[in-house]
Amino acid sequence: MSDLSDIKKTREHWYTAYFKGDTDVLQKIEASDFYVTSPKGKEDRVTRYDTIKQAMEKGKWFKTSITLEEDALEYLLNDRKAMVLGHGRTIENGAPLLEMAFEEKWVKSKSGWQVQALHLNKVS
Repeated sequence: MSDLSDIKKTREHWYTAYFKGDTDVLQKIEASDFYVTSPKGKEDRVTRYDTIKQAMEKGKWFKTSITLEEDALEYLLNDRKAMVLGHGRTIENGAPLLEMAFEEKWVKSKSGWQVQALHLNKVS
C-alpha cells in the first residue's frame, strides 16, 4: 500500500475509535506526545482519555446516530511526515451539530502512521 492509502485507512480507524470512545485503539494511533488544541484550550493525551472514559461511563458520549462528514480534505505527505487539512461536521438525523476546520500532524513510525497533533477551529 502507498503512504496515502495507509494514512487514509489509519485516519478512518482513528475517527471510528474516537466516536466509539475506544481509548485502547486511540492509544495505538495517537503518538505518546499527542495533543489537541481547540477553542476550549489544549488537552494532552492522558486528559483526553480520562475525559472520554468519564463521558462513556455517564452515557454522555456520542450517540450512534451521530456521523462525521468531511470535505475539502488535503493530504500533504513528505518523508514520513504528513499534514491533513480540512473541514468537517458532525451530523445527527441530517442536521449539522458542529462544524470545524482542522489540521492534523502525522508521523510514520515503525508501527505505522501515528497522529501527533490535532488543531480544531470552530466554523461559524
